[in-house]
Amino acid sequence: MSDAPLRILHYVPTTRFSVGGTVRAAMDICSVLARRGHHVTWLTADATDVPEDWNEHTDGTPCAVELAPLRRLGRLDRTSLDRAAPLVARADVVHIHALWCTSNPQIAALARSAGTPWVVSIHGMLDDWSMAVRGLKKRIYLQTVIRSMMNGAAAILATATEEKRQAAKWLPRDADVIPLVMDMAPYEELPGPGLARERFGGGDAPVVLFLSRIHEKKSIETLIDATTRLKDRGVDVRLLIAGTGDDAYLSAMQNRASQQGVTDRVEFLGMVVGDLKLSLYEMADLFALPTQQENFGLVYPEAMLCGTPVLTTRGTDIWRELEEAGMSIVDRSPDAFADGIQRLLQERDALPRIGESGAVYVRKWLDPDGIARQYEALYRGTVAR
Repeated sequence: MSDAPLRILHYVPTTRFSVGGTVRAAMDICSVLARRGHHVTWLTADATDVPEDWNEHTDGTPCAVELAPLRRLGRLDRTSLDRAAPLVARADVVHIHALWCTSNPQIAALARSAGTPWVVSIHGMLDDWSMAVRGLKKRIYLQTVIRSMMNGAAAILATATEEKRQAAKWLPRDADVIPLVMDMAPYEELPGPGLARERFGGGDAPVVLFLSRIHEKKSIETLIDATTRLKDRGVDVRLLIAGTGDDAYLSAMQNRASQQGVTDRVEFLGMVVGDLKLSLYEMADLFALPTQQENFGLVYPEAMLCGTPVLTTRGTDIWRELEEAGMSIVDRSPDAFADGIQRLLQERDALPRIGESGAVYVRKWLDPDGIARQYEALYRGTVAR
């Protein structure tokens, strides 16, 4: 099979980080593939958060092309379709990200007309939890609007075997499994916990960290209730909740902590980014996320690369990989999380060893070049077929 550079077009309707992990995941894939010499075009109807150098069309970086804003019902207008058509036709393969936008089947239709194969990444959108939310509407959408896109796809991509298992009932064929790409560079030289201690204070109490989008599916109430149970048991912990999102849910969680009398143990930090975020991971004794659903959850490998053990649920599609790495998987209940936190803290001296083991696992599992080679093999096989 030829090793010549591929012409790969990735379509994501919006490039806003606020919509969740789909955008970041797609961007990371594109960046790595471009650095490996492929001609990568990033096609979007909203380039709000696209990196500046993607607009310069230089070698080694993706080339960003912005279409007109999406119209009613999330569709591309005729001018945008006319602009996208030659780009799709010149590509060796088109990679469409996510499902629930009506512009996606429009791009697939352009690919079909041009004879260009396309790949669809489902990004957790067919997980059981996701399909239970407005499930009837999604089932109708699958059988009508995007049926042709899914049936005609040269490949359908999941990020983990658990995602593939849950999605299987909705797919016309087996999905391929390739993990997300993760940029390891920020973790080569960590800033140390001092930066976070200076900003957020120290103390002797063990630190349990939640760092994610503030949303009801993350089940922050489980951690607050677990903290209350630990207080009743005489176990001292400091729960730090970092992130922004749903203001109403955040206010409800702050009230919950107040009503349960644990405001001295539960702190809401807001958005934490950059070196301060890495330092916060390092400061924490463990990272806890009682999520109801998470497709991949880059926060898990982030914490592990900072040497922080993870406690989470089977709600994340990578729970099997996390368990194999030595992380703790428990039921999504206050008692289970209280028990899990207490058990880990009883051997607090062993936590750095667990964290280091997790970091080693992540570096092997999510090696960017290794994952890029899997994408290259998928794309080349798609083109060959």
